[in-house]
Amino acid sequence: MPRFLSLSDAAALVPDGALVALAGNVDMSPLALVRELIRQGRRGLRLVLVPSGGLGADLLIGAGAVETAEFGSLHLGEYGVAPAFKRLAEGGRFPPLDSG
Repeated sequence: MPRFLSLSDAAALVPDGALVALAGNVDMSPLALVRELIRQGRRGLRLVLVPSGGLGADLLIGAGAVETAEFGSLHLGEYGVAPAFKRLAEGGRFPPLDSG
């Protein structure tokens, strides 16, 4: 029998410092889960963005939930560079790991 979890319970399975893989730019990203991780105060996440990152990754970065992120690109498609990432990277406060 399949087991289903609430969004809150699923997010609770992701501990601080977890390695988390995300896909999608502005669309096709698990934004409800991302928002729940932020709501639960997750910290120190290590993101792997496959093949690139977008809105979900930028929300986590902006919320201070991410310690490192490995990616080929991090943008919001036709809307340009992800703003939270750009702000922190330009200020030298976010050390990305470039996988490109």
